[in-house]
Amino acid sequence: MTTDRPGQACVGWPGPARSGERGLTLLELLVALSLLALVLGGGIYRFVVSGTRSARTTNSFVQAQSQVRAALDAIVDEARWAQRVVAAGPTSVTLFVPQSTPFSAGSPYAVTFAYDAAADAVTRQEDPDAGGPLPPGPAVAVASGIVQRDGSDGLRFVYFDNTGTSLGSAPADPATVARVRVILTATWRGVSRSFTGDAALRAR
Repeated sequence: MTTDRPGQACVGWPGPARSGERGLTLLELLVALSLLALVLGGGIYRFVVSGTRSARTTNSFVQAQSQVRAALDAIVDEARWAQRVVAAGPTSVTLFVPQSTPFSAGSPYAVTFAYDAAADAVTRQEDPDAGGPLPPGPAVAVASGIVQRDGSDGLRFVYFDNTGTSLGSAPADPATVARVRVILTATWRGVSRSFTGDAALRAR
């Protein structure tokens, strides 16, 4: 047994509480939790916004690419079966397609692919008897959103002869054209995609 001496504190006996020391109050704890929730909520919000923006950009990329592909495939596939170019310009071309092809089993025809600047679209118009008495059909859009990011034309043609020499975008004699180059750009919600395709005319 330990005997305390006068003026000496007992060993192991807790001393008096120090002045100014206290625990957290319930109010302070609630404030701290609220601030933590705000910080976490802000981070989650930024993450969701970033994900939404990324998804929107990806969707716009896919939309632009699909429109370019649709127009390019339509023009190149049909041009490969064409026998000659009837009319050639920077944003339009008229092709003569002979009989007995995958596109003209019954009779020859002429087809015009052109750029509709008012609608930012590529159109296809068929003349069923290639200049005969039957009237051409309506111009039907094959792709939309065909436009440069700055608003300029999204379709351009360049022509070449059978030696590979460029004839420019407006050849003086369309009959000399042996190959057609198609340059397409589609823009969807600020996202642009461009493709180029070449088509050599049949038997040229």
